[in-house]
Amino acid sequence: MEVVKVDETGSPYQEWRLSEAAMALTRRVLLGHTLRGDEPGADELISRGIVMWEPWSNRYVGADLEALQRRVHAEHRAQIADVLHRETTADRFFQEVTRIKDERTPGVVYASNQTDVQGPLQAAVLEAKHLIRTAHPITRPAESLEISLHTDIPRLQQGIGLRTIYPDSARSRAPEREYAKKVSEYGAELRTIAGDFIRCIIVDDALAVISDYRSLPPDRNKGFVITHPGMVALIIQVFDTQWALAAPWMGERTRTGDGDTVTTPRSREILRRFARGQTIKQIATGMTLSVATINGEIANLYDQTGTSSHFELGAWWARSEEQRLP
Repeated sequence: MEVVKVDETGSPYQEWRLSEAAMALTRRVLLGHTLRGDEPGADELISRGIVMWEPWSNRYVGADLEALQRRVHAEHRAQIADVLHRETTADRFFQEVTRIKDERTPGVVYASNQTDVQGPLQAAVLEAKHLIRTAHPITRPAESLEISLHTDIPRLQQGIGLRTIYPDSARSRAPEREYAKKVSEYGAELRTIAGDFIRCIIVDDALAVISDYRSLPPDRNKGFVITHPGMVALIIQVFDTQWALAAPWMGERTRTGDGDTVTTPRSREILRRFARGQTIKQIATGMTLSVATINGEIANLYDQTGTSSHFELGAWWARSEEQRLP
């Protein structure tokens, strides 16, 4: 007698269990006997594929049980894969629903693209009256910096403060150094910090934009536009904490006391770990940084040293007197 059950989705499945009559026939088949097909329990063996029809003898004979077992396992694995796929699809659906719910939260709007971010941000910047805080953990392209100069300097001349955090690696990039020198002349406050930090933009105490950190690394083209007063105040606190840990910068190549060097303390640590044979992932784990940050540091070193591969960079480091620096 076949036992057919229904899973939680309503789909039928068979348990591999036979009636006593079917088990008795199975024993006979395994001992070399054949079946007519009308014996009690024979229908279970036929439906399961335990026996197969042999035309020349007009009887049912035992099937290859090892092949049958492999086929059953393959079917079960396919069913499991289907269930996992349905679960993954359901998870994605509920994640999207959650994000839609986020969009309805008063004072918090989820922006799924740059256009949704730039619209309210640019409107807020145009209305800025006191201070714009920004934290840029990623490299800023030269063309972007040039565009910013044409808006940031007039804004500074109007008495609107500009307070910006960059990674220490920005000190090794000429376009960012030139930008820092020029805006510093007009009163902008800039600092750099070692390690990862939260990317954000805050206009006065009215609006903040942060990346979506629900998945890492965060997608720079997606995030939240926040006008809720309590949440804006919290993001300001996060920014101010990062600001307190950062070192003042007016466009010089290194932090005060480091001297005129190509490398920074962090990039030197990366180079030392490379020289010991560590992979990028191992370096990121050992320094508690993201893989993207390590790759960014290496790209900056390529620019500063005129190299284009790990081998060339390692050779440069082996000859460099900066190995003696802390």
